[in-house]
Amino acid sequence: MTRRDASWAILKATTIAGGREFFTAWAKAADSTSPHEHSQAASAPPDPHNWNVYQPKFFSKKDFRNLDTFSAILIPTDDTPGAQEAFVAPFIDFVVDAAAEYAPDMQQHWRDAMTWLRSQNFSAMPPEEQLRFVERISAPERDSSKPRDDGFKTYSLLKDMTVHAFYTSRVGLVDVLEYKGLAYLTEFPACTHPEHHRV
Repeated sequence: MTRRDASWAILKATTIAGGREFFTAWAKAADSTSPHEHSQAASAPPDPHNWNVYQPKFFSKKDFRNLDTFSAILIPTDDTPGAQEAFVAPFIDFVVDAAAEYAPDMQQHWRDAMTWLRSQNFSAMPPEEQLRFVERISAPERDSSKPRDDGFKTYSLLKDMTVHAFYTSRVGLVDVLEYKGLAYLTEFPACTHPEHHRV
């Protein structure tokens, strides 16, 4: 599955029945986690990251937790929000579930990936080991001499959709990338970093 395929799948998911409602609620839920939000609206939607509230449509609960954990390793929460604050796992679950209508082969790719992840006993690993595991299976991305096996295929699939989901969210686009919208500049201020003033 290429990045282009992922973009197309997300676009198609917005057009299916319930797509608009899901993405509207998803955007509001992610917005309510934003540090720039002035007040928590009383009518904010339920937190889809709460397993008792969000019920996965495509993934089993175990696979959904694995997906959430894996995406949080890829885009962790540090001094900026991460994949969990952007509700990446519910986003992916909805898009993959919606693919039944327009790309059933995409669902098979995700079934294969999650089966492989379960076969590695990912959920039973302590957090430090999970991090080392993701670093190991992503090695071909950094070193072309490493084999691109089922582990790398799984990593690539999860990474591509995680990145799309995160940077489609308000958290990723506004809070992390600091996107200001379509605005023109009245001036072009110089860089204030001293290290960039050396020629």
